[in-house]
Amino acid sequence: MIAELAPIWLPGCVVDAEQRTVEVGWGRGALQMSAVVGVGEIVDRCLQLPQQRWPEQIEAWLRAVVAEGELATQEHRFGDVAERQRALLVQRGWSARTAGPVADALLPFGDHFEVVVFIRTGSELRRLTVVRRSMLGLGDPDVPSPVRLTLEEIADLEPQQHNGISVLSRDDDPLVSMAIVDRDNLLPQASLGAGVLIGVPRLSTVAYCPADAGQAHADSLARWVADSYRGAPDQCSPDLYWLQGDQMVQVPVTLATPPTAVLPAALKPQPRRTWLRHLFGR
Repeated sequence: MIAELAPIWLPGCVVDAEQRTVEVGWGRGALQMSAVVGVGEIVDRCLQLPQQRWPEQIEAWLRAVVAEGELATQEHRFGDVAERQRALLVQRGWSARTAGPVADALLPFGDHFEVVVFIRTGSELRRLTVVRRSMLGLGDPDVPSPVRLTLEEIADLEPQQHNGISVLSRDDDPLVSMAIVDRDNLLPQASLGAGVLIGVPRLSTVAYCPADAGQAHADSLARWVADSYRGAPDQCSPDLYWLQGDQMVQVPVTLATPPTAVLPAALKPQPRRTWLRHLFGR
């Protein structure tokens, strides 16, 4: 179907059914460019849909690939594209909910978050797609890691204290959410003892407290996260998580006003029993 329809929608494109690729072109006047792109992504997407919807999906994908090529050409005007890569930690599923016909370049991060790659172009962060990453050669082994470039930019963050809650924040800086990825340096408390209760209400804000600080501190953090998340232009997640070393589990928060954290049994204070109470069963 791609081989039959693609040349109709994009005259001049070439489909190689054996290699499962399509060559598309773009440009203006004498400046003409082209790229060869694998069709695996659109084939997989179509196979999840009824066949009558395949043509519209294929056309949207092909036109998006051409737009990606034009965007890749523009991005070179702003300097080294590889060095301008950045990564944002967002809620799991964010990319699937908001992406267009071409899939984002991303890395899964546990069960609750994902790391989406962007290109900093002037003051704008543009989402990097799998197609554009290939066009720009950003998948090569010697290209700098967007995660490393991002963590270098937030390495100077210092926590501020707010009534027993530690906050990493920087106004209008969506890279701050990546502090969870660099927890060894920016969140060393996560590897000590019971770890931390943590929230990422905004891309620009990470808040946490000791995981074993008790119910009152947990509730205070839940309220702080809820207040920060509500109405924020860079919302990330309204939830709480228990981060201990490399393990992260979600901590339920009630919908009450004010919200409260439902701590797992391991984080609740255990009553101490003296030998006399133990002997007499009290």
